[in-house]
Amino acid sequence: MSGERRAKDRPSGWGLYWVASDGFEDCFVVARNSRSAKRIERDTNGFGPALYVERVAPIATSVERAYRRRCTKDPALPCWPWYADHWLLMRLGAQFRAIDGLTETLLNDTVYTSGGEPRLPRLVGEKFVRAFRKDPQVAGYLEEDSYAPSQITLLTMLGICVARCQEIEHLMAHSFILGLSDAQTGRYEKINDLISHWKKLTLGQMLHAVDKGYEVDPMLRANLSMFLDMRNELVHGLTTSPRYDIQTAWGEAETVAFLVLFDFASRVVRKAFKASLYASIDYGNRYMFKKRGADPCPLSRREEREAGLFAAFFTPRMPLDDGPTGGGPSHA
Repeated sequence: MSGERRAKDRPSGWGLYWVASDGFEDCFVVARNSRSAKRIERDTNGFGPALYVERVAPIATSVERAYRRRCTKDPALPCWPWYADHWLLMRLGAQFRAIDGLTETLLNDTVYTSGGEPRLPRLVGEKFVRAFRKDPQVAGYLEEDSYAPSQITLLTMLGICVARCQEIEHLMAHSFILGLSDAQTGRYEKINDLISHWKKLTLGQMLHAVDKGYEVDPMLRANLSMFLDMRNELVHGLTTSPRYDIQTAWGEAETVAFLVLFDFASRVVRKAFKASLYASIDYGNRYMFKKRGADPCPLSRREEREAGLFAAFFTPRMPLDDGPTGGGPSHA
């Protein structure tokens, strides 16, 4: 790296700070020190001295100069010290998401949350692991388990299959078109409300509704039956059972065959229920909520193509309304 590049990337003296107050106004501030960061919140929003302040990251000289150039082009941008804007957070590598009504920002393996009750930043990823291992209360419980390479491969396959189970059950729980009734189409104003009703059903009730409303493709039915039979065995003691005990070479071989077969069956099932999820959203957008002025849930082109596969897996037992893939059963 050249001397010029190193000069650009050296710390500017400014830092990014997280200032927490009541949970709703928690925010990022650019300041020289924590006292200055507190003052921004206190003077702007009237908060008292009981503010939590954490230094998040230094701001490099190159970033400071880029911000100054932005200020030159746009005089409305405030000079520092001030609140950090989206541009700055993105330059520092932040990621954003909204979850459970809260706004979360991930930066340097730390999650900062606002929008509800006050929450301290929480560590994730490698930063969490390092901090956790340093805790003296857990030091005596961190002995490494010993696995042969073949067992590591099996455990990786097992983890993938368990994650696939969770994905498929999520897709099933959101595929409301498979149990749609006339009463439901008139009762709910939003897709999420209809999904919430469908998700309250047990898996058995969902599958009963599917059988009541649809003829299921024979290949899908065979793989769905296999998936359901193998799912419980997969998550409840597979690797310690007499047949699949991975402490023996025979058990390892049996487990490989089981997981490969389960992986294939689950891929077919996932494809079908992913199509049913997107068909559900498409149907709701076009025929349930559009006339009422409710906000649709737009699908991408890829999702629209996958929704088109719905008819290949599920055939209505009775004529349906004019849905994009035949709609949903009016009697299920």
